[in-house]
Amino acid sequence: MKHRKKGRRIYTYRARNRRVFSRNHPMRSAFGTAVLLILLGVCGITGYNIVGPVMERMQLEAETPTTTPDPYFETEHPVQTTEASPAETDVTAPVTTVTASEATTTVTTTTTQPAKYGEGATVAYLVSPDALSNRETLEAAARKISADGYTSMILPLKLKGGMLTFASENPRAKECGACNDGMLKLRQMYNLAKRCGLTCIGQLSTLEDHVYPNVYMEGSYTFQNGATRWLDNKPEQGGKPWLNPFDDASGNYLSELAAEIEKAGFKGVICTDTVFPHFFNSDAELLGNRIQDAVQRKQALSSVLNRISAAASGASCYVTLEGLAAGTEEAFDSEQLLMRPVVVEMDPAAYTQPFSVGEQRYDPAALAEDDRLAMLAAAAKQAIGNHDLIPCISAGGKTAAELDHIICTFIDAGYQTVYVTGETGQAEPAEDGTTESESADSN
Repeated sequence: MKHRKKGRRIYTYRARNRRVFSRNHPMRSAFGTAVLLILLGVCGITGYNIVGPVMERMQLEAETPTTTPDPYFETEHPVQTTEASPAETDVTAPVTTVTASEATTTVTTTTTQPAKYGEGATVAYLVSPDALSNRETLEAAARKISADGYTSMILPLKLKGGMLTFASENPRAKECGACNDGMLKLRQMYNLAKRCGLTCIGQLSTLEDHVYPNVYMEGSYTFQNGATRWLDNKPEQGGKPWLNPFDDASGNYLSELAAEIEKAGFKGVICTDTVFPHFFNSDAELLGNRIQDAVQRKQALSSVLNRISAAASGASCYVTLEGLAAGTEEAFDSEQLLMRPVVVEMDPAAYTQPFSVGEQRYDPAALAEDDRLAMLAAAAKQAIGNHDLIPCISAGGKTAAELDHIICTFIDAGYQTVYVTGETGQAEPAEDGTTESESADSN
């Protein structure tokens, strides 16, 4: 039986494979790959837009918690609640959390704070820097301030000399040794004050800083050659550097600290010690003539305060009525200063002799106490012009009743914010009976 020889088999592309949507058509494979890539891209973009904000919010909440108190309050006992009388105002304290094994119990407590000075009034008390040493001392000070009827406490956050009393996040403050991580954080101070029914106000000693300029040349006074740091005395006699208001680095550093304080929830920042060091005549040859030019000096000080005000809207300038009357408050210039609030120290007991503000003469000697307070407020208001006056008085040498009377007199006169400094915020007496600040001034 003969077999027919088989020829070469020829494969042809079937007609059904020529259709685009055929399973074997190459276009279908490419189209499917493109669709898959598009779907993956859409999923990635959608996931980023959803997960990204959530992660940012979680990170922000971890850095600055808004609803959960610090762990310090977890072991606190609930504050005893008493029935509020009509003359009292309810203040809700933060939630207290007690953790036992795996169970968490949440207890909300409410304290009552007497409305001692009327609704809407802000009466703040300056605490001692020692009170910021740890939580226990700050809590004791806050409870006493709250019990005395004050609505806010002033915390000295940057002291004369440049040291901070809080754990700042500012990298330069850490690097120059002005603070350390063992100090209380601003948010801890804020939460503790809030628990006691108080708000917080910060206080910054601005230019009398010997820490920052001791490490960084920028921001310090330097000789005109730019390579030598200026000191306020010979090194062997304890000479120290100062922050230089003519250098933008000084304003940047102070404004960053003020912004950090306000961001933590503080109601305001009081700027003190915005002054120049004492210069000798020979220093003008080393530092330039601008240190002796009155116009340039005022502009430099105002520039520093204005930069702080731009970073922290609640910032205020601290001056004394005595300095305003004498014309020695270089930092205050009613036209150049952009800060609205001006804190004016005016202790009634210190004004027994006539004085003048501009062309107006004031004689408090023969006036009764209430009339004297009204006269001092009028003199301060005239001196600061269109700025907002915040009276500041000293509690030293006054009974509680006398102090309350002075505060109420200012509030009744329309000044809804009053600051009080007391013995707890003053320097310790030296052996000769003077305070450290008095001894420094005499030197």
